[in-house]
Amino acid sequence: MSERTTTHFLIVYDHQERKQLDLKTYDNSRSAVAAYNATEQEYEDRPRVEVVLLGADSEDTIRITHPVYFQSGPLDAADLFKPFKDLLARA
Repeated sequence: MSERTTTHFLIVYDHQERKQLDLKTYDNSRSAVAAYNATEQEYEDRPRVEVVLLGADSEDTIRITHPVYFQSGPLDAADLFKPFKDLLARA
């Protein structure tokens, strides 16, 4: 059985502008948490900016589970289901 690896994704997302400001990946959890803490401090005075640290096997996975962080402009309810539709089409 192969060992699964987790990649950590540090995302900075501006909810007011509805756009991703930054996306960084880390293979080491300590480095990811340190970067998360530093980034949180950097944006602490901007309440509409969210800093999030997610762990997954791939960027494709977080695009499916957290699509809002990868969309720009107005969010349409149909956009929320598109990643699942695409995933089912590949199955």
